[in-house]
Amino acid sequence: MRGNVHSLHELLTKDKLLLDRIMIENHIESPLHIAAMLGHSKFVKEIVAQKVELAMEQDSQGSTPLHLAATKGYLKIVASLLRVNPETCFVRDKYERNPLHVAAMKGHMDVLKLLVRERPDATRAIVEHGQTILHLCVKYNRMEALKFLMDNLGDDQFKNLQDEYGNSILHLAAANKQTKTIVFLIDKGVNLKIKNFKGFTAFGLLAQGESAGRASNIKVPVPQTLENHDPSGQPVYGSNTVTALHPLVGEEDKREIKQKWQAKMHTAGESIMADKYPDGYKSFVACNTMSFISSLGTIMLLISGLPLKWRRITTWIVMLTMCVAISFTAATYAISIWVFTPPKQLETFNVIISSALLAWGGLIALLFLWHVARLIQKLVRKILKYVHKASTERKLEDLMV
Repeated sequence: MRGNVHSLHELLTKDKLLLDRIMIENHIESPLHIAAMLGHSKFVKEIVAQKVELAMEQDSQGSTPLHLAATKGYLKIVASLLRVNPETCFVRDKYERNPLHVAAMKGHMDVLKLLVRERPDATRAIVEHGQTILHLCVKYNRMEALKFLMDNLGDDQFKNLQDEYGNSILHLAAANKQTKTIVFLIDKGVNLKIKNFKGFTAFGLLAQGESAGRASNIKVPVPQTLENHDPSGQPVYGSNTVTALHPLVGEEDKREIKQKWQAKMHTAGESIMADKYPDGYKSFVACNTMSFISSLGTIMLLISGLPLKWRRITTWIVMLTMCVAISFTAATYAISIWVFTPPKQLETFNVIISSALLAWGGLIALLFLWHVARLIQKLVRKILKYVHKASTERKLEDLMV
């Protein structure tokens, strides 16, 4: 933990088999792992001098001390470990990554250059999900490492390898919207026509995740072999943009449809209806609110527990609020149909919708008037009965007098 070489010597004087016992016991990590992880270069040198086999030991994650030193970017420790056993470059952890992979992922360029110089073949190892070291550079946005490896590998087949999903490094750059990486990879001559297992090229994938307006602003230099011709040999004019290259994959019609659909972009959370149909949106909100409130009112009346002697009045009020709720729900539906139906189709349904709304409104009006008439009739009867009773009582009082 402290990198104390003197203490190490004392321990080894007392027990010369100490390091051997560490190797045969199931330790999570050896002292060399800890020293490499914490950057104690002198301690590392002493450990490997005493027991060189520890350099190949793997911890619970499958990492060697070289993995840990490369991850942390400790150049001196990496150099010390390479001197005793450069073959450690080929050892993989549980994610199938060797020390070169982790150095590239972390962007430690001095360490990566040293490892590549020692064992360049280790760069071609495939990690989990079928990805290469170039995939990892793009995935973790390590542009400098990507440039270095692309310049040194110089293998068209390797730089166009696909992972288990069919994605090339250009697919990953497009998916992550790494504009500079896209430009660099195209300049390096990566294959633009490769499709992943979902049938997308890199630019098709970019178009799926970007608005047409934003995608068309990503300038990319076209390779000389494709600069002025499409796959049929016809010239391509205009700006060398992602959208100019997209027809190369035979999806021009899809692109045009997508551009038209995305002609006006809306931020997530904004109401398209409110922006495009402001008057209709106000009516929609008003009707929807009235429907919601009257529905809540109906529920509250039904669970309020009003006295049974008011049953008739309560029933009438409930029926009235339900009629209001249903009417405004119908109005909300009609407004929704009007807003979301394409104009050409709306013309066909205008007569039907108008007739249905008039019929519904007439039915509601008749029912409302009928219930109002019944209520008035009942109230008149009660009033007459009360007047008759009062007059009868007065006559009895007069007779008694």
